[in-house]
Amino acid sequence: MNTLTSDGHLATMSKQTRSSTACRPAATPARHAVLQGVTMKPANVAEALVALETVAARLRERNDPRAVFPDVYAVITRRVKEAVVDGRDDRFLEPAWISRLAGIFCEFYLQALEASLDGRSAGIEAWDVAFRCNAGSGTAAAVHALLGINAHINYDLALGLWQNIVQHGAAQDARLLRRYRHDHDLVNEILAEAMPEIFEILSRRYGCPLARIATFTKDVQRAVSSTVLFMLRGWRDRVWDDLLCLLATRSEADRRAVLAGMNRHAGKLARMMATGNGALRAGEPLFRTAAVKLALAA
Repeated sequence: MNTLTSDGHLATMSKQTRSSTACRPAATPARHAVLQGVTMKPANVAEALVALETVAARLRERNDPRAVFPDVYAVITRRVKEAVVDGRDDRFLEPAWISRLAGIFCEFYLQALEASLDGRSAGIEAWDVAFRCNAGSGTAAAVHALLGINAHINYDLALGLWQNIVQHGAAQDARLLRRYRHDHDLVNEILAEAMPEIFEILSRRYGCPLARIATFTKDVQRAVSSTVLFMLRGWRDRVWDDLLCLLATRSEADRRAVLAGMNRHAGKLARMMATGNGALRAGEPLFRTAAVKLALAA
């Protein structure tokens, strides 16, 4: 049976899961090393950024590939903080709301990471697939990043939006929902602006062969960035549809059904990426050749 937990996550309530939920296991050495002192419930974007940067640095020290996603995620979070807290620009219509969303959003990731560090299921298929790939070797950093981004956007984001909107008492406020949608879409611009920095991190910090191919020339990088951004925008458009479905529900059973659909969709994408990872490794020479040809054609 599936149920909605107190923080909004979907949990598979088997007898074993109910037992582990009722009696949370003691911190494992891995969890202690990575999450000790980390704010697990960030209240805003500033606290979320500190948590992400701390976790990424500690995972890097352990040569743990789980460092890739929070490293990339921190780039976006920092740029959102610069906009809504540091006053770099005034593009967001509801900066306090977007800051709170960043805190909720980060909390969901930290919960999934905590489960992984404990060797437990996160209760969300896309995160479980992502962390299983992290446990193996030979996965390119770009794939680690995409697996995390898939889970965080295609499952966590609609749930975070829903929780934030409900907390602000705006579920039936059409005017505020339009302003929130504007700010949600504005993050697409921040994603586009952050792409060069993200490629740099994947290439230089993690030695990702796919990122190096993608940045072979500026023309190649623009083409790859456009493709990735097109995919992310499509995901984020679907997220808003999922949010509207959650807002329209009138019972826990209805919410469970929407969340189950989100879980299936994100999980399917994760399995496709994990399956395709082997093909990416095998096809790397072909991709490199294609990048050279694209550069010459430009």
